Amino acid sequence: MTTKETSPAKRRNPPPITRDEQPLLRALVFEATRRGDTLAALAKELGVTYERLAQWRRNDALIATAHRSVHESAATYLGLPTMLIFLMAGFAGLNDFVWPCKDPLKDRIGRELERMRQDPCIGPFVPKELAAASPSVKLFAAFMFHELHEDGASRKSSSRWLHALHQAATGNVEGQLELEVLRKQSHDSRSIF
Repeated sequence: MTTKETSPAKRRNPPPITRDEQPLLRALVFEATRRGDTLAALAKELGVTYERLAQWRRNDALIATAHRSVHESAATYLGLPTMLIFLMAGFAGLNDFVWPCKDPLKDRIGRELERMRQDPCIGPFVPKELAAASPSVKLFAAFMFHELHEDGASRKSSSRWLHALHQAATGNVEGQLELEVLRKQSHDSRSIF
């Protein structure tokens, strides 16, 4: 009887990702799988132990509370600006995209939802239950409507801002110029995003 020598192989398929998993972890695990890295190798790239990575994956702890160096390592691993990593980690959220204004946010969201109800394409599909939804659900609905209806010079989509931010962060001159244009166009005090 002969014995085969076995060498540790790179893991190609980590455990399935649950639907509730933190978005940054989902992106990191996907990238590790794409590269053929083990989760232990991913943890090393992030500068944490495998145990810490496992805690994040089990939702025993949140990657949003990790040290900034972990977020910077994740940015390097994924090839994204650190600000986008903050968004994916949940460190920054939708409220952080709201333009400051003297009008109460609740009133501004109400106006945006009314605009959505009046929209000829979307209005007929707005459920009446949206009026009783939590503030975070209303903000999300207003954000999605805003992203769908980038109209006029003063209403630019957040995705356009994020793209310009990403380009500017990598030193792209066009991205820096786009940020300047967006800043100049964003003085509508009634706009939420």
